[in-house]
Amino acid sequence: MIVMLAILLVFIPTKNNLLSVFRLTDEPNVILKGTYGKALTIDLSYADEEFIKWLNETKSPYPLLMVDPALLERSKTLVKVIKSKNIPVGLLGKSSEIYEENPSQLEQDIELFNTIMKQPPLWFRTKDYIFLPNVSNALWKQKINMLAASKMGTNSKEIKVSNGDIIAIPYHQEERITIKNLERLIESNQFGQIEEVIFGYSATTKKYPK
Repeated sequence: MIVMLAILLVFIPTKNNLLSVFRLTDEPNVILKGTYGKALTIDLSYADEEFIKWLNETKSPYPLLMVDPALLERSKTLVKVIKSKNIPVGLLGKSSEIYEENPSQLEQDIELFNTIMKQPPLWFRTKDYIFLPNVSNALWKQKINMLAASKMGTNSKEIKVSNGDIIAIPYHQEERITIKNLERLIESNQFGQIEEVIFGYSATTKKYPK
């Protein structure tokens, strides 16, 4: 069984970055909620001109982009913006059933992300937010953190954001929040870095390797 963690996580600052440590129990854990402030994450498998323009103009603190590696592969413009602005990015995986049917797919997705971003992802979530044992164990071994969300955002209703919330917003070709609603959500809430919300620690993110 995978345990949904709200807070019981620690960090170890290192010389160049944060080393996240989640092995506080004897099994993998999924981060569902934080304690300090609130964080915004965007599930991204589609990046049209409007989104790229918004991303270029948005200011820090940036949301955590959970990006489909196939999008990273086909959108050099998106990768360029992410790297130039040092925007935090994690890996948005496929649906859990795909990894169940083809266990090697997870390693392929991680390898593609690593090839493009020149570093492995620190964060991972599946598109359906289900973490099967084969996935959680593989991520556990690679020290990749499993991230869910406490609330999901859509265009249909206003989100009531509380302290500790990790918000997930969809931006896919078939389903996506409007940029106007995304901006409204950001303007009405003081979102922080994901590390700060989970650990109470404001991290300085290392620049992406060239």
